[in-house]
This record gives sequence, structure tokens and C-alpha cells, in this order.
Amino acid sequence: MDNLRGALLMVISMASFALEDMFIKLMRETLSAGQIFIFIGLGGAAAFSILIISRGEAPIDRSLSDRLVLLRTIFELISSTGFVVALAFVPISLMTTIIQANPVLVTLGAALFFGEVVGRRRWTAILLGLLGVLIVLRPWETTFDNAALLVILGVIFQAGRDLVTRRIKSKVGSLQLSVFTLLAFVPFGAMLMVAQQTPPVMPNKETIIYILAAIAVSLPAFYCIVAAMRIGEISFVAPFRYTRIVFGLLIGTMIFSEKLDGIMLFGAALIVGSGFYTIIREAQLRQRPSHPPRTNV
Repeated sequence: MDNLRGALLMVISMASFALEDMFIKLMRETLSAGQIFIFIGLGGAAAFSILIISRGEAPIDRSLSDRLVLLRTIFELISSTGFVVALAFVPISLMTTIIQANPVLVTLGAALFFGEVVGRRRWTAILLGLLGVLIVLRPWETTFDNAALLVILGVIFQAGRDLVTRRIKSKVGSLQLSVFTLLAFVPFGAMLMVAQQTPPVMPNKETIIYILAAIAVSLPAFYCIVAAMRIGEISFVAPFRYTRIVFGLLIGTMIFSEKLDGIMLFGAALIVGSGFYTIIREAQLRQRPSHPPRTNV
């Protein structure tokens, strides 16, 4: 029963993340990336702070002074910049699909930087996942948009963020970490506006609704993914993160009239399949701590 509850929470989280991407893409029609960072940072930090205070905790504490927290925040800022800027130019279905390569890139990073043993099967999964990204991007075609490289930048630093998060001490609360990152969005957004020479714009009523909606869905997105991983078994719950690609493709086709073709769906299948195997295999290895990792997994 716990596994089913965890799976349901994961699906709710992925649907919320997909909706947040949709609202940000809609905001990009009238707002600069820097201004979106400021609005999301202020609103999100306020919302999460209220949630933390309601639990009798402090939104900011000394545990956040860890250097790894700062490094994680930098990675998050670079990753989010890639995604937010790209959303003005690339289909949301493409971005959602490429983001699914995150587990594969995390495994690759763990092998390259942390010396984690990765056997033949997982290396094969990594290569298939990267091949899937290449197929989805199709850089050899004349219709290739260089803005898609911003999505690649985003998912690389997103994986880096997740790797650093693994090294942060457990005493650092997840909610406090989110508040710290969201607060960093505000000055970063202001600097981005200066760098891009984009003056602030007063959002219209429609854009204000998008801003509030993006902040509103970010709460269940984060809360449900944390709760899902705590309630159910990781090997059962984690693969449901790939439901995000379903929601992303539905939003892309129904809201933004994006077109999907067989090549993109084939590439998406490679990305999802390789990531699915990676998640399952790593969960299995974590459940056998008394046995050394085999070199052929």
C-alpha cells in the first residue's frame, strides 16, 4: 500500500513540475528570464517559508553555511537559466524529454567524479541514453535551433546539482535548502536583467495569474516528490518520475500545438528506457550493502 501511495505522490509531483514548466513558458511571452527568476524566487521563498514556520522550524539556519550548499545553489542557478531561457525558443516537449536524461547523467557523473563502480550494463544504458538525446536534438538537420543547447546545459548542471546534493550533510533540511536557493534567484535575476539589458515590465493580469499558478504548483511538486521517496521503496517509486514526459508531451501538443514524430518518440524511448534501468539497478545495489558492487552491472 505504501508503494502505491508513493507512486501516486510521484505522479502528482511530476504533473506539477510539468505544469510549472507550462506556466513559465507562457510567462516568457511577456517577461524576461531575469524577471521570472525574481518573481518565482520571492513568491516561492515566501510560500516555502510559511510551510516551514508552520512546522515550527526556521526557514534559514546555520546549516546552510556549508560550502556544498553554495555550490549546489550555483549549479541550480545555471541549470534554471538554461531551462528558463530555452523555454522561449524550444518546444516544451523537447525540453521535457531531454530532462529525462538526468538519472543517466547522474550515474555518469558519479563514475567520473566520485569513482563509483559502473559495470558494462549501466555503461550501455548511459550510452543509449546519450544516443537518445542526440536523436531528439537532431543537430544534423537544418531546422536545428541552437537554443536547444541551453536545455543540454540545464540538464548537465541539474545532474551536477543532484550529485552535490548527495554530499550535503543530512542535517541540512530539504525545505530550508529550497528557500535558500529561491532567495538566491532574486539577486541573480536582477543581475541577469542587467546583463541582458532587459528593463522590468509590469505584468498584465494574465501574466500575474501565470506567476501565481507557477508558485502554487511548485509546492506540491516539491512536497510530493520528497514524500514519495520516503513512503515507498525507491526501486518501485522512482521510475514513476518518467510520467513527467507524458504530461510534458500532452501539454506540448494540446496547449502549444507542438508536433511529435516517430524519430522524437524513438529517442524519448531510449532516454526513458536507459534511465529506467539505471534507477532500478542502482536501487538494487543499494539494497545489497554487504556485497561489493559487481563489475558487470
